[in-house]
Amino acid sequence: MRVQSRRTDAFPTTWEIPVGIGLVWLLAAFLALPAGQGVAFFLQGDGFVWPGPRLGESLLGLLSGKPGRGLGAGLRSATPPVAVVYAAAVLVELALAASALVGFTFWWRTVGPYAQFGMAAKHEVVDVLGRGHLMRRRRTIRPDLSGGGRR
Repeated sequence: MRVQSRRTDAFPTTWEIPVGIGLVWLLAAFLALPAGQGVAFFLQGDGFVWPGPRLGESLLGLLSGKPGRGLGAGLRSATPPVAVVYAAAVLVELALAASALVGFTFWWRTVGPYAQFGMAAKHEVVDVLGRGHLMRRRRTIRPDLSGGGRR
């Protein structure tokens, strides 16, 4: 039995945490578009470009298919090709999705439903009991392995 399941929480987990995570994900997904545009400028050799205070206008321009909107006049004329801007934005979105997947997997295995609270890892068992002791008692520990040998 998990130790955590015997404890009572003062604040039950309700809808606020998933909604907060969803809103942060949505914000990051929207900010990945100007970040992709900045990466496209960087790949072109102009350095990373961020729209600054005109972020909303730039985001609307990217969503409507007009990259460069919300940037200064000098940068607007040097905007990379549309395909490069959106390809870089897709790469940033994929990196965001991959990092979210890694974070979700970490949560799932450490504190989520797949976590095994109270179970020692293999290296912890070897540190505590010693490799020789484990090898001598292998038939008792793993009787399902025929002959007690290693696989």
